[in-house]
Amino acid sequence: MALICPVCNGIEQVVKPCPTCREAMDEAGSLSQFLDPYSPYLSAHEGDIGDDYNTCTHLFFCENCDTDKRVEVSKVKW
Repeated sequence: MALICPVCNGIEQVVKPCPTCREAMDEAGSLSQFLDPYSPYLSAHEGDIGDDYNTCTHLFFCENCDTDKRVEVSKVKW
């Protein structure tokens, strides 16, 4: 059984309020997508750049006040 990120795979949505203005932040993808454009095509261990194997770091962005935040999402068994 493999561990996958439920947000990357569209299984679940994460809604986070902005720590600055309290508006809803937009999920902008996993951090590994920003650090390595080929990471979605690598194996689970190779693609976790900047991530713990059990979590996937996602970037959230507030359009209202230009705040960004990293959020750790727990991977699930698949």
